[in-house]
Amino acid sequence: MKVRRVFLLALVVVLGAAIFAQAGVEIPKKFENPKKVRIALVREVGEGSFFERYLAGAQSMADELGITLLEATAHGDMARMITMIENFITQRVDAIIIDHGRPDPLVPKIMEALDRGIKVVTFDLVVNDDRVPEIEQDDLLIGYMISKQLAVDFAGKANVIYVNVGGFAPLDKRDKMWQIVKWRFPSIKEVAKIGAVTGSTAADTQTRMEAAMKEHPEANAVLAMWDEFAKGAVRAIMQAGKSSQFRVYSVDITNEDIQMMIQENSPWVATVGTDPYSVGRLAVRAAAALVAGEKVPKYLLVEPQLVTREFLLKNNITSMDELVKALPALGESPLVWPDWMKALVEKNKK
Repeated sequence: MKVRRVFLLALVVVLGAAIFAQAGVEIPKKFENPKKVRIALVREVGEGSFFERYLAGAQSMADELGITLLEATAHGDMARMITMIENFITQRVDAIIIDHGRPDPLVPKIMEALDRGIKVVTFDLVVNDDRVPEIEQDDLLIGYMISKQLAVDFAGKANVIYVNVGGFAPLDKRDKMWQIVKWRFPSIKEVAKIGAVTGSTAADTQTRMEAAMKEHPEANAVLAMWDEFAKGAVRAIMQAGKSSQFRVYSVDITNEDIQMMIQENSPWVATVGTDPYSVGRLAVRAAAALVAGEKVPKYLLVEPQLVTREFLLKNNITSMDELVKALPALGESPLVWPDWMKALVEKNKK
């Protein structure tokens, strides 16, 4: 009898837990057949290891949720990007993630999508509408962290070749903090500014860096506000045999960046960024949450981390996966993870 009572008690506990779970975590009706949920991802740029890893993260999150992700890349062509958004509006997708781009031509299309009931999320694109959550890597903080690191490493005295361009929201935000750091440390001199976003940004930056080094032999530091800029600068420095003269500071971190940072005699000493894989996953979750009727915060700022060459070498890190293990703060973002979404992921594993 005692065994029977124990069995019945255990059964009640299990059934009670199951009932509680079902009552407490209800998957939205829209996601009862998640494959019918279509989320479009429209990207201004897809080239480079950062954007490749970002797309891989977005696809992995879509696969775990069981939804359909439709991706289109404009390769820097703004007219093409507008056409892609128009096509997805015509297809009546459930949500559109807009990755980068410029506000003036894109905002009218975003408003059109919203008017038609299509949810919109942006990554590194400013949209002054509370209905549109904005994802970013906290670019003001990124700009401050990497600029400060350069200033501290050089004890407030350096001759810097600055690699950046205007007209892109994340680059503009990072630039504002560089201007503040230069004000704080007046002996940090910007001796040259170079940079252009092209179809082959790293290669073009390398050419510009070669010219800048000849014009400014006193330069001893590089601040590159995007890793594609940094890759070009590092290659120019190493090919010129000037690794001992320069230290390179950058933004973003990828497998390719890690390999360049850890190679022998690399001048690339520090970078600040997030894991683009995690950012891509967050973008899909934010869009899915909107489709489900969830209220999503206007600003989704992914916390950046400082990664130094010294840290990579000390921990024998050769890839992003190894880096995330050694630096867990770079891992999965805790932003936008409603319980029903976790339940849906678990359900799809079965």
